[in-house]
Amino acid sequence: MALRPISRPSTTHEVIAVLHGELAAGAWPIGSRLPSETELAATLGVSRPTVREAVSALVHTGMLRSQRGKGIFVRSVSDPAPMLKSIELADVRDVFEVQLCFDVQAAHSAAQRRTPEDMVRLWELLEARREAADQEPAEFGRRDAALHLAVVQAARNETLTECYRFFVKRLQESLTLFGGEDTHLECGIEAHEALVKAIEEQDSEAAATAARHVVRTSLHALEGLLAVRNAAQSRAP
Repeated sequence: MALRPISRPSTTHEVIAVLHGELAAGAWPIGSRLPSETELAATLGVSRPTVREAVSALVHTGMLRSQRGKGIFVRSVSDPAPMLKSIELADVRDVFEVQLCFDVQAAHSAAQRRTPEDMVRLWELLEARREAADQEPAEFGRRDAALHLAVVQAARNETLTECYRFFVKRLQESLTLFGGEDTHLECGIEAHEALVKAIEEQDSEAAATAARHVVRTSLHALEGLLAVRNAAQSRAP
C-alpha cells in the first residue's frame, strides 16, 4: 500500500483527497476490501474519527460500500465529484435538457417493467399533483417531482434512480430562480395523464413520446422566459 502519513494536522477533506488518489492509482481494485479504520488511521497519522468521516463520505458518493460485519469495499474508482460539481453549477436550461434524456428513457423502460403496485402509486401521485395545482409553487414542485421520480423507479434501474434523485433536486433548486414570474414552466395535467396511461398500457413508444412532450413543453417555455429576461438585462443601464 502506497499510503504515507499526512505531515500536518489533517482535515477530513484532506484524507478524502488521499483516498481518492489511492483509489485512482489502483491501490485497491474494485471489489477489494479497504484496510480497517484503525489501520488507515495509523498509516495516515490521523484520528479514527477523521478516517471514519472520510470513508463515510466516499460511501455516500458511491465509490465505497459498507458491508455490515465485513468491512468497507471498493465499489468504483471513478470520482463522481467533478460531475456533481458541474451539475451544481449548471444553469436551469442545462438541467432541463438532461432531464429530457432521463425522463424519456425512464418512461420507455417503466412501460415494460412496471408492476400493478407501481400503477397504483403513479395514479395516486398524479392525483396529488392535480390537487396541488392551486397551491404554493414549492408544494406543487414537490408533488410534480414525486410523480416523475416514481416513473423512474418503475423503470427498475438503480443507477438511473440514484442519478435522478440528485438531479431532480437540482432542477427544483433551479426553478426557484423563477419564483414569482408570470410564466408556467410545466406541462398540463393532460400530458401527464397520457404519460401514466401509456405506462399502464405498457406502450413503451407512447410513454417515451409523452415524456418527451412533457419536458420539451417546459423547456420551450423556459427558453422564452430566458429570452425575455436576457433582453431586459441587456436594456438595463
